[in-house]
Formats: sequence, structure tokens, C-alpha cells
Amino acid sequence: MITNELILTFGYNEKREDEHIAKATSYIKDKNQRSEQQEALRAMDCGFDVWIVQQERSVILNACRGIVQHLIKANTIYPTYMPEFQERRLELDRAMECCNLLQQELQYVAEIMPTDKNRYMNIVLETEHEYQLIKSMRKSDNRFLKNING
Repeated sequence: MITNELILTFGYNEKREDEHIAKATSYIKDKNQRSEQQEALRAMDCGFDVWIVQQERSVILNACRGIVQHLIKANTIYPTYMPEFQERRLELDRAMECCNLLQQELQYVAEIMPTDKNRYMNIVLETEHEYQLIKSMRKSDNRFLKNING
């Protein structure tokens, strides 16, 4: 189940950022120098994480909407002619593209932000399942070709 916290912040929080900064500066032996470097990293990241969460939330929401919109468009077409079949197939292809975009964006967020990557696994699995369903739907659409060609 996808939690609101994961949707709103992608699992990002200050504790994770502190852990990330501590790990990134762990090679510095001098405590004062390490502390200065940690503060510099915090100052540099200030605002970036909030901004990137807002940007990625928008991209991911649009990808999710795209999946639904293209599936609805495809399902409203009952092909009796080849151009209708091709249009239906194109809408299903676009829905699959949105699934791929969603997975890529989640991967991007997981790589650039200090988050728990395991929490993304449910979303990735759900998206992969949706992709496979759409793919099966495309394959089953070949039944229309008999009526169109015959």
C-alpha cells in the first residue's frame, strides 16, 4: 500500500538527510573540518529537496494521469476499421510509455534523494503489473484484426 507520506515526500526527511551528510563526510578525520563540511552541505541543499519533491510530484502525477487517460481513450474505441485499430493500439502504447516514465522518475528520485529505496518497491511492482496488463490487452486486441481483415 502506498502511504501518503511516500506520495508527498518520497520518503525524504531530515533524519535521512543528516544520515546522508554524515556518511558523505565520514572520510574527514578532523571533527571541526567535518562539522564545517556538513554545515556547508546542509546550506547547499537548503531548499533543493523541497523544490525537487514538488517538481517530481508533478511529473509523477502527470504520468499516473497519463496512464488512466490513455487507457480510457483506448477503451472507448471498438475498432471496426484499420485506422480505429491503429488508434486504439497507439493509445495503449502511450499508456505503456507513461508506465515506463513513472518507473524512471521513481528511480531518479530514489537515486538523487536520501530516501529508503525499499519503500519504492511496491510502486514499482504495481507499475510493472499495470504495464503487463496493458501489454496483454494489446495482444488480445489482435482478435479485432480477424473482423477487420475478413
